[in-house]
Amino acid sequence: MISTFLGIETALRALMAQRKAMETAGHNIANANTPGFSRQKVELASSRDPYTVPSLCRPELPGQLGTGVDIVGIERVRDQFLDLQVRNNSSKLGYWEVRRDSLQKVEVIFNEPGDNGLNNVLTAFWNAWQELSKTPESLAVRSEVRQRGITLAETIQHLYGQLQQLQEDLNFNVEVTVEQINTIAQQLADLNQQIIHSVAVGDSPNDLYDRRDLLLDRLAKMVDITISEQADGTVTVAVGGRNLVQGITVDRFQVVADPLNNNFYAVQWESDGTPVAFTSGSLAGMIWARDEGVANILSQVDELAATLISQVNAVHQSGYGLDGSTGNDFFSGTGAADMAVAAGILSDLNTIAAASDAAKLPGDGANALRLAQLRDAFTMPPSSPSGTFGDYYRSLVATTGINTEQAERLSENVGLLVSQLENRRQAVMGVSLDEEMANIVKFTHAYQAAARVLTTLDEQLDIIINRMGLVGR
Repeated sequence: MISTFLGIETALRALMAQRKAMETAGHNIANANTPGFSRQKVELASSRDPYTVPSLCRPELPGQLGTGVDIVGIERVRDQFLDLQVRNNSSKLGYWEVRRDSLQKVEVIFNEPGDNGLNNVLTAFWNAWQELSKTPESLAVRSEVRQRGITLAETIQHLYGQLQQLQEDLNFNVEVTVEQINTIAQQLADLNQQIIHSVAVGDSPNDLYDRRDLLLDRLAKMVDITISEQADGTVTVAVGGRNLVQGITVDRFQVVADPLNNNFYAVQWESDGTPVAFTSGSLAGMIWARDEGVANILSQVDELAATLISQVNAVHQSGYGLDGSTGNDFFSGTGAADMAVAAGILSDLNTIAAASDAAKLPGDGANALRLAQLRDAFTMPPSSPSGTFGDYYRSLVATTGINTEQAERLSENVGLLVSQLENRRQAVMGVSLDEEMANIVKFTHAYQAAARVLTTLDEQLDIIINRMGLVGR
């Protein structure tokens, strides 16, 4: 009788274990396409409570009769090393993707080579002065010079304005990204709290772990993080050596206008206002593009415009217009932001100083020729002139193209690495429907066999209880 009841308990444990294994396989199938889901498996082990067979001739030592199977736990199938590699490289990918996208936008703004690019507009401006030197008395050619000047000033202003707008957009994205980081950090802290409660009562909150890992993957692409797991199941997330999330506590980021940097946003810790130290991730890429990439290009465009204004005005002031006026500026403004054709030129074509000698008016075009020759004069950069205006601008465009190519190459290389790592990670944690269906068949047969054992034991009990002792009555 004892062995019969022991067999019933063994069969019951088998039924429960195989049913749990089938339920887990069904859960895997249901989440086969759920982002961030890690397949789960039931860890089974032979019972740790073997039963002693009663005997008069041997000591009562445990381990003679097994008592079935135990469910040790339900584990996630996941490789922490691959998680670490994916997150580290995702941070680099986020950084280079932002650099690439920002520089590609700069290339679109330059529109080079193109009919409407600044290079062609600058060439047309010099050509107009060349034509004026041939026929300085022609109002039509003077009108052409004025119009080319207007087009040049507007092109530079438009180019500069678009670059400034790109810089403003990057600054806005910094604020948005910081808010996203804070939101994810709070969600991680909330998940930590739920996990603490689940672990405390002995549960395995695998689905909560998956949700947390998915958030960590997203966070890693925005900013470089360091993750450490704690004994209570929570994770601590650090940025630049300082904890962003610790247990259920969050030290949030904040953005503060920096008066030393055009009032652009600086990222600080909300608790004490110290700068956040990070070197990778999309947030670092945005700040680089805003404060270095686009800022340097803006500075060079402004330098080009300021030098162009000063050089053209210096030559123009030394010449004479058809009306005999002299000392007039051709351009107004101090740089790319406010460059324009001077009001006097806009109101009266006769003030364009094409002549260098008032006595030779109206047929003198020597000053116009001097202005045309600025095309080939070494004027840039103004600190140590070694190239022309055209050389300087083409060098700027070429440098931007090289930087863009570098960002594209590195983002592609890191992207391929992340893709390969993700494929390897999915090979470990991803759900294979074929494998799960095979598992269901296997667990179903085991369940049926355990049920058959239980039926057989039931028949034995029926014989013992209801049929034994009836003979001879």
